[in-house]
Amino acid sequence: MTQPTNYTDEDTARIREAERTSAGLQTQQLAEPIAALPQELPADTRIYPRENLAALALIGLGVLWLLNQFASQLNLTGGIVLLTIASCFYFFSFWQRIYGLLIPASILAGLSVGVTFASITGGASVLWGLALGFMTVILLGRALFGVRNNWPIFPAVALFAVGVIVIASQLTGLLAGSVLIFPLLLIVLGLVLGFYKR
Repeated sequence: MTQPTNYTDEDTARIREAERTSAGLQTQQLAEPIAALPQELPADTRIYPRENLAALALIGLGVLWLLNQFASQLNLTGGIVLLTIASCFYFFSFWQRIYGLLIPASILAGLSVGVTFASITGGASVLWGLALGFMTVILLGRALFGVRNNWPIFPAVALFAVGVIVIASQLTGLLAGSVLIFPLLLIVLGLVLGFYKR
């Protein structure tokens, strides 16, 4: 059994006033209806047009050929050992916020990359890896520690320049063995074909 509710004349008048203020107002439309999307994109806006499949295949074949040529010459063991030592320095540098540990960590990390490719580049990658390590000191020092020392630029530029001289002196020997010529030709042909079709 429900209990009777006692409404006064003031309650009734208040409710009627609220109904009058909202009655007759037009509701606001929040967004335009979404038009139906086309079922198929035009041929020139597809992500991988059929004309570029040949270019992508040539580039992929050239990259796989290069990886096959270099896989047996990589020094992964030396690179992994150096990277493991570098990661220990990085860990304590970031954990304890010690900028001084960032320097050997970055140099060892760059050296690990250079040692991995040393037999392919004739030692130039070791110099470039060291240059990369010094540049990493600058970037991480500014981003994570707020240190704005520019001293690592000088050894980085010098090491990079010596690496360019070393690789330039050995470039004719690397290309003469025809180890790199055919894969590089496939990659260049694929790039040219891809841009020409566009």
